[in-house]
Amino acid sequence: MRSTPAEFNETKNLQANKPIHLFTLYDYNGAGSHLYYAEYSADVSFGGQIYTSFPITFDIVGENKSGGIDKVQVTVGNVSRLIGAYLEDYDFRGKKVSIKTVWADQLNDPDNYIEDIFYIDDYTADENSVVFTLASKFDVLDIGLPLRKYARNYCTWKFKSDECGYDGTETTCNKTKEACKARNNYQRFGGFPSVTPTRIIIG
Repeated sequence: MRSTPAEFNETKNLQANKPIHLFTLYDYNGAGSHLYYAEYSADVSFGGQIYTSFPITFDIVGENKSGGIDKVQVTVGNVSRLIGAYLEDYDFRGKKVSIKTVWADQLNDPDNYIEDIFYIDDYTADENSVVFTLASKFDVLDIGLPLRKYARNYCTWKFKSDECGYDGTETTCNKTKEACKARNNYQRFGGFPSVTPTRIIIG
């Protein structure tokens, strides 16, 4: 769950207030340069950085029932062909994107914001706009979670890997704790003998 400063919540609840969304695209050119844009009618100065006013809309950043952040689609105007020109020269896939939510009457307080971090998963472009699909880092890297299964009798290490530690003459292993004991390698067994024997717990 995301935490927010008390001042942020108080300001958010004011009827007359409208949030400003600040976008940072990190290292867009592979040489350490960043792009800073504001979903606002004028340029915005926040935290010592100028964010250029730009036509941007995006789906609301929300938490799903599992506490994770859903994917977000960001639509950026391309009538000027500026973003399209960047895409012709650079591949934005995998690039880090920060979305900060701030308030017009609190821009002098650099700590009064909430921030969501995403990575560009994919994008489509035409002469009018570019639509970016943003995802979490794990989604972009196609990493399955959880990384390990907590099994009682089965070793999860790759045979003869650094985690396994076995350096003997055997060339195969059935990954059971009996096999580890036979090889005098039980101290490196990658299973979890204390797990309830009637099931496998995913953690």
